[in-house]
Amino acid sequence: MKLAIFLAFIMLSGYVSSPAHVPNFDNFHTPVLKPGEVGKFNFTIENRYVNSMYNVTLNIGIYMWATEQDHKDISKVSGHPVIKESGKTDYTMHLGKIAPHINKTVVFHIATASSTPDGVYFVRFSLFFDYNASHYMMWSRGYFSNSVWDNATVNHTLNLDYLSQAIGKPVDGIVPDSSFSVKSDLTWVLYILIALTTIVGILAVYTYFKEEAISNPADEKYYELKGKYKSLERKLKEKKKKAQ
Repeated sequence: MKLAIFLAFIMLSGYVSSPAHVPNFDNFHTPVLKPGEVGKFNFTIENRYVNSMYNVTLNIGIYMWATEQDHKDISKVSGHPVIKESGKTDYTMHLGKIAPHINKTVVFHIATASSTPDGVYFVRFSLFFDYNASHYMMWSRGYFSNSVWDNATVNHTLNLDYLSQAIGKPVDGIVPDSSFSVKSDLTWVLYILIALTTIVGILAVYTYFKEEAISNPADEKYYELKGKYKSLERKLKEKKKKAQ
């Protein structure tokens, strides 16, 4: 009897952590802001399990600023953006219950100052919830250093135990990062480039489980967007060479 319970627990853990079942973050609409503006950041979270998720808590954090030349931890950026609802770079939302195959809409706002530096600002998420009487914690890529992530993804597999040891808390699955941009003056071409970069970044985190996950339209969408991004990037480089 004890063995059966143990095996059932192992099977449930694998099911909950499977990339094919981890709650799906989708329909991202991220702002591109001028310094001093406030913009809406929204997306959906889909419960892909067969039963309801309870006591769902989403933690949101702006954690890094980057340009082509530099990047910094958000705490070292003067005049950095904040999440308007909290007035800080971190914000917690209590989403309650999410029934199976239901999308829960997440909406918050990014507030910038007139002194906010231009650049891309990266946003990380952690999702905590109860499922079938067990508590689960899932984290995005932004919670782990490059070296930790590289060690955890050797041979195209994801070692959740290693990530759990590194962060000091259970890691029961991986959800995507996101980003938004602040730019004083953008041409329409750069708007498109930033938008494509954001979308590709959101989807790229799923490539690590390509051999494990069930084939789905998101895979096809990722490669389609990646191709468009590469094409646009190549055209911009050629335009730059001609201008020199």
